[in-house]
Amino acid sequence: MAQQPIQTTTSPSEIYEQYMVPGIFSRWSATLLELVAPQPGERVLDLACGTGVVARMAAPMVQPGGEVFGVDFNPAQIATARSIDSSIEWREGDAGSLSLADQEFDLVVCQQGFQFFPDRVQAVREIHRVLKPGGRVGIAVWSTFDKAPGYQALVHALERRVDSSAARLMDDLTVLSDSNEVSRFFAEGGFPNAEVVTLSNDVVFASAGEFTRAIAVGSIMRRTEIQFSEETLDLLTADVAAEMESYIGDHGLIFPMEAHLLTATK
Repeated sequence: MAQQPIQTTTSPSEIYEQYMVPGIFSRWSATLLELVAPQPGERVLDLACGTGVVARMAAPMVQPGGEVFGVDFNPAQIATARSIDSSIEWREGDAGSLSLADQEFDLVVCQQGFQFFPDRVQAVREIHRVLKPGGRVGIAVWSTFDKAPGYQALVHALERRVDSSAARLMDDLTVLSDSNEVSRFFAEGGFPNAEVVTLSNDVVFASAGEFTRAIAVGSIMRRTEIQFSEETLDLLTADVAAEMESYIGDHGLIFPMEAHLLTATK
């Protein structure tokens, strides 16, 4: 749980790591890694690694003898990842043109990054290229916001307190909410027999304010040029708290969120 209110002066990448990782992504990292089961001695690529939570969780799983790499397009994310764990090799890179050798990895994972790739089929081709024969891939993308009431409440608040264009900035998160479309991209990229499961995990924040600021700053402001004033953040928080009242209790704000998890073998 948070000890101090989130300040907009803190970098978006630091907010992502400090609040969004424990609130959202640590649970999904464990779920994704359970599906793909990294083994001792394997080489693993965490693609669109962000601040590195999947890579950090996978690293002990591949010991002894294994190795984990993290690649992300955002240099601030890579810098934060490197500051947390310098034992993992972190690289800036483009998912559509990876500066990695053919058949270099046993496993590629991508948690909540695939939907942001501009050319998703090309990204899948690159995943296929860097995987060894028999290598595995596992990705996670969000389902719809009606399966994530906290995010839906924030969309409603953005529509009321900012404008519809600000609310649409959230659409990028769920652009692949149709699991059939995810499978199609992988089939076109070289994985015709991919499997998709849809699962739910809890999102847990200390308060509606912590959640609202974490997403507004750590997600929207990190990915876009938009800035929110303190007054606007306070208004957004009040609206989210009112809509999410039934999800707020002694342990903070807790609500379910659904994702599609795809796995495939080369």
